[in-house]
This record gives sequence, C-alpha cells and structure tokens, in this order.
Amino acid sequence: MSSPTQTTPSYAQISLPPKTSPPSAKHHLIYFITGNPGVIGLYDNFLNTLHTLISDSPTTSPESDIFSVYGRSLAGFEPATTFSSTDTQRTPYTLEEVIEVSLNSLESLRISDGPRKGQPFDNVILIGHSLGTWMALEIVQRLRKRSSPIKIRAAILLFATVTHIAKSPNGLRFTRLFKIPGFAKRVSTAAKTLVDLTPTRTLRWLVGVFARMPDEAAGKITRYLKSRMGIWQTFSLADEEMKQISEDRWDEEVWGVENKGLETTDQAPKLIFYFGKEDRWVSSETRDVLIAARGQSDTDSGSKPVMIVDKVDIPHDFCIRHSEIIAEKVAVWVGDIVGTK
Repeated sequence: MSSPTQTTPSYAQISLPPKTSPPSAKHHLIYFITGNPGVIGLYDNFLNTLHTLISDSPTTSPESDIFSVYGRSLAGFEPATTFSSTDTQRTPYTLEEVIEVSLNSLESLRISDGPRKGQPFDNVILIGHSLGTWMALEIVQRLRKRSSPIKIRAAILLFATVTHIAKSPNGLRFTRLFKIPGFAKRVSTAAKTLVDLTPTRTLRWLVGVFARMPDEAAGKITRYLKSRMGIWQTFSLADEEMKQISEDRWDEEVWGVENKGLETTDQAPKLIFYFGKEDRWVSSETRDVLIAARGQSDTDSGSKPVMIVDKVDIPHDFCIRHSEIIAEKVAVWVGDIVGTK
C-alpha cells in the first residue's frame, strides 16, 4: 500500500496530501472508512470538501498542524487488479477480512513528503460512515490490544450503526430475507445477470432515475454494479452485519472513562457520534439506549463520547447530496480535536 501521495481521487482510493509540509508542523492523518457498499468514489466530494476546510481552517495553522486525508474502497468492492494483479479472490471477503485489510492499510501509511517523509503520522483521526463506524471502533480496540504505536486521537462516527442494526427498519427487513438459505448468493447472481445484460449507459440512466441520484453519483454506482464481485460482496457483508452488529462489544478503554480522579497513561480517543434524526438503518430505541448508557451528559467532565442527533433530516446516505453540509460539521469537530492539547 503506497503512502498518500495522490492529489486526485481514483476509483479505489482517495489520497489528499497536505498543501505544505513545514518541518515544525504536526502531521495529522484523517483516515476514512466507508459504509456498505464500500465504494470510496461516492465520498469524493465529501473528502475533498473536508480537506479544503480543515487545511484552510482559522483554528489551525499550517505551521503547526497539517492534514493528509486518505480513504479506500473496502475489500471486494473494486476490481482485484486495482490493488494487486495477483489477487485470486473468488468469493466475498468476510467482515473480519474487510476489517483486517483496512487496519493493515492504516498501519502502512506514512508521511508522503517533506523533511519527515516516510515517518509515521503524529496523530490519526478516524472517520467512519455507517458500517465504517463499527469498523472504526473495532480498529481502535485492536490497535490498543496490539499496543500499536499508531496514536488514534479521535474517531468521528457518522450515522453510526454500532449496535443492533438488525432492529432497525431496514435491518428487520433484511434479517427476514437472510433467513432464506443462500439468499445473498442467489439475489446477487440474479442481479448481476440483469446488470451485465444492460448496457452501461442505460444502466447509468436507470440508476439516476430510480435512485434519484445526480449523474456523477449514478456513474459511480453503475461502475460498482458492473464490477466483478461488488453486488455479491454487498449482500454477503450485509448478512454478516445483521448478525455481528449487535451488543456493545468494546472495552471501557475504548469508550472512555468518567473523570473521577482516575489517571490513565493511555488516553482513550475522543469519540464523536452523529446520528440521523430518522435513520432507516438505526433503530431510534437502540440509539437512545446507547446515548443514555455511553453518551456524555451536561454534567460529565470526563472523556465519554459526544453523541449528537441530527435535527435537519439529513439522510443516512449523506454522500449523495449532502456532502458539503456534513463536511462542514466534521471540519469543526476536527478543529476542536486538534486544538485540544
């Protein structure tokens, strides 16, 4: 895996280096983890907007804080030749494999330019969307258990599906379908057959019309639908999501501890959750239970997570039409995180 040196996004990864690289600056890596389907191209506008906002933020200085932004498609969502011409994967990646590929990618990244080229980043801020929020917490916990030198400063979790996804409106529907033996493979095969029989231009038009997507987004979804294993990977991963995203499974060190005179030598990352007001992939009941159990109250002075519920009806798939709005929110949080010494 190469260091983030690209200045333009590709279908497989988006890599945005800092605008400058002064020797005294702290290097911060923003590592983004997609939802399902794990197509990084859908987040092009979001990540580019975020990169511009945090690079030009009045709360940070290019002499003291500079940012690299990196994200890649989840394993199985791009042609194998994109990453390795020797990849012989013929079945979908498991959720465990998808997590490990993302974790290995994160561990391989280094500063790409300037006097500290090749050195590790000073801080990492994870940003996850949907399934990517659950993966982000898993990555935080696994790095801590490995005693990894990577310093996760914070994790920003957008439209978080971290507990009981099967109880959400869409989760209830898919859980019933996945009880049908071989459903993921059967529906994927049928869908792929129809997609392959449809000319690309026609399919792109159909996606735009029926999914009500802008043409650019429709083009990226069309490429994903035409990929060798994308549809099957989506349904296979969704099946595992329904089964594995259930009870809260992370250590207290990941969630943070209340400040009651306790001292820790290994500070937990700051966690910021952003939930949709009405999210078809998140049960309002389980969301509220999580907020009550884990969220920071007005009287808390510790490191418990900040949990925010959207009030303006931004949809779960924000990257289609609401990238700029969410990027502005995230840029403010990043500024606050970096500004906290």
